[in-house]
Amino acid sequence: MLLAALLKTRRCQYGLTQAQLASKLFVTTQAVSKWERGKAIPSIDNLLALSDLYNLSLDELVRGSAFFPKPYIVGRRLSFGRLLGLGLFWLFVCLLFTGFGYQPWWLFLSLYIVGLIVVVPVGINSYWVIQPATIELHTYAASTLTKFRQIVFNCPQRLLIYYTDLQRVTISYRCRKRFSPFDFNPDYFRLILKTNAQTYQLECALKASDYLPQFVSYLQRQGVTVDDPQQVVELLVSGKSLYQHFHTET
Repeated sequence: MLLAALLKTRRCQYGLTQAQLASKLFVTTQAVSKWERGKAIPSIDNLLALSDLYNLSLDELVRGSAFFPKPYIVGRRLSFGRLLGLGLFWLFVCLLFTGFGYQPWWLFLSLYIVGLIVVVPVGINSYWVIQPATIELHTYAASTLTKFRQIVFNCPQRLLIYYTDLQRVTISYRCRKRFSPFDFNPDYFRLILKTNAQTYQLECALKASDYLPQFVSYLQRQGVTVDDPQQVVELLVSGKSLYQHFHTET
């Protein structure tokens, strides 16, 4: 999101007119108007004053989200703790189904092993990492057995996408139809990356407001064109719920 749009969004969040903001900063209304139209950039003194006024860090003010160090992991990385948790969960389920030792031990063991092969891959998803010069994709196979092998040996498929190879990045949010009140799967929220050779789709984590506004700004500084037709970044910066916004619209 461009600095001009961010400055306007922050001002509107606080319910200030351009004249009121200008009065607080001891500048002219024309100066504020130029900032918000991208015709001029506030001086460092004015940025610091805006930061104090809105009670935000400079990163949050000019980039839309708090600074995050790179590498930054988007999604949940495979860890021993997650594997142990899934294993213990399925152990309890198997004990429950076999009556806590009432059924033969071979039935419990068979159920546990087969269940692990099926259950563990369901709880582990692909993720991606924001690096200073690349986007690093870690993806798992669609096949359950292949994915289980990748998880056991911690060897997901790894792919590097260099920012210099990106032609365009599009932010896409699409509502997911739910046919049951117990369907808690998230909506389709993706970054669509287009290079000369291929198109990639990256799932955005639930806490996109923690990284997406600043990542978009970072991409733009690398010379990458970012399309945001649904103004998702502006919604995130303003603190609105994407789910409520798009489901209310539909």
